[in-house]
Amino acid sequence: MKSHYYLVATPESLIASHLGPVEFGNYLAVGTKKNLRAQSVYFEIDPAKVNLPLDYVKEKLVPYENGEPKRSVYLSIYRVFEAIPLEALKNLYLATDDGKVLEIQATDYVAKSKKDIHLYQQYNPFSTMVASKLNPPEFIQYLTDGSRPVAVPKLFFVELQLNQLANDPTLPIQNLPYRNPAHLRECLIKLNETSQRLTKTVLRERHSELPYRTIEDGFFIGERDHYLFYPFPGQEELESTHFAWWRSALVQHF
Repeated sequence: MKSHYYLVATPESLIASHLGPVEFGNYLAVGTKKNLRAQSVYFEIDPAKVNLPLDYVKEKLVPYENGEPKRSVYLSIYRVFEAIPLEALKNLYLATDDGKVLEIQATDYVAKSKKDIHLYQQYNPFSTMVASKLNPPEFIQYLTDGSRPVAVPKLFFVELQLNQLANDPTLPIQNLPYRNPAHLRECLIKLNETSQRLTKTVLRERHSELPYRTIEDGFFIGERDHYLFYPFPGQEELESTHFAWWRSALVQHF
């Protein structure tokens, strides 16, 4: 059986598996008996570009006695993202809580619109939601700058929708499905009024799964000047090419 290797963000881990990317996402989301319900965000990685414990994989990644493929062998659960080079990352996958999987390929980043303020949900190395005047490449450079006292080696995050609040935080929030819109607006106003401040924490820790419909441009992972961008499909593409996944993403099943 073919071996696959996955860098999982939810929670952070490096996993070997006989399952292909779609089957692996279904397994992460609902388990083997369909009694789990959880989103999952993960990359497939190129094993030729990563230093893997191949002897351990050969020993542990073997089919079950009944011939079924081995679903998961954990290879690491600590500081995994910083150890995996960006060159090893292949496609990104988003699994809904009932196991539907969306595959996204990396591409060049081109902003959809000009924004004064961005909203970022970070996945790794922490799960803070942050408003920032920095665009995604600038945000990566800022937080991975080792010369600063507060910095990280690598950053993985997604940009979220602010709609018209991105340029005027006093406007109506409309249909943004955030739990505490008054707090969000207050953070945006404070950031907008402070010329020297570049970021403002909105939530110190994510307390629930991310509504996929709040995603703006897409996902970013990077370090200093080097980053990868995984674009989230537009509404038309979601409703046509990825309709089953999109319908699942709009509904919580637990």
